[in-house]
Amino acid sequence: MLTLSQSVLQSLMLQIAANWIQQEKKDIAAAKEAYMNENCPKPSLSGDQATLMETCKKLHALLDKVDEERYDMEAKVVKADKEIDDLKIKVIDLAGVKKPALKKVRMSADAMLKALLGTKHTVNMELRSNLKQVKKEVKEEVIAASKSSLNMRGKKMTSSRRHHLKSVILQIAANWLEKETSEIAAAKEAYMAENCPAPDLSGDQAALMEICKKLHQALDKIDEDRYDSEAKVVKTDKEIEELKLKVVELAGVKKPALKKVRMSADSMLQALLGGKHKVTMDLRANLKQVKKEVKEEAADGVGDWRKNIEDKADRKKMFETS
Repeated sequence: MLTLSQSVLQSLMLQIAANWIQQEKKDIAAAKEAYMNENCPKPSLSGDQATLMETCKKLHALLDKVDEERYDMEAKVVKADKEIDDLKIKVIDLAGVKKPALKKVRMSADAMLKALLGTKHTVNMELRSNLKQVKKEVKEEVIAASKSSLNMRGKKMTSSRRHHLKSVILQIAANWLEKETSEIAAAKEAYMAENCPAPDLSGDQAALMEICKKLHQALDKIDEDRYDSEAKVVKTDKEIEELKLKVVELAGVKKPALKKVRMSADSMLQALLGGKHKVTMDLRANLKQVKKEVKEEAADGVGDWRKNIEDKADRKKMFETS
């Protein structure tokens, strides 16, 4: 349970966080309002019929452009959301599910089956007698798997066949990408034709003024949606970068597979020191010389044990006479 000081501190922190969130919302709303006032000013409706027609055409062209940008932004948001979901699944897979700490219980197979099946269980399990049979079956499976792998190794694919399959796969992928691009462009064109039709400018001055007002209202709404979509794209891009960093941290850095290279000491020194290296290392001859020196040092250190005994006896006599 929380103490009084901890609960007070928690409430203060929650209040500070709520104030920060409220201030952030106000800043976002103020920035959005400033953007809308700068990029979507009210059009001037004073003028003759030709001026109003020109104003309507400009508003429609701007509306078409803004709506196209909004469409692209919404497509980016959908794509980013899908990528975020994939990265979250990858993070969960890499992090894994924490297994609860289980208590070790020593019980025989009979007791385990009795606990699972109830008190009516009367079958005894002779594990030792079944162990030989299990080992035999496992050995047979290993032998069958090794034979199948050897058969698969014998049927290697030729390089020409491999390159042909690779080129076919790349061609199919290129066709799929081209088809997907054309479908996206067709869907976008159909959306623009449906939602941004050309206005009817065959009318008097009052009708043209009404069309200009409607176009400006639609432009205001669409540009606001585009602004929100752009903010979502920025937010999702930031979230994607954070998830990618998390995936890299969980996966770790994989060490590259190093190739084993057989080389002598002379070639190693030549690779390290360059082409000017001329000293040769005869390791076997040096090894015999080292063994010989070690043998001589060991012989010098041991000496004759009889001589040591005679020296000790002479010293004893010398102390007794004195």
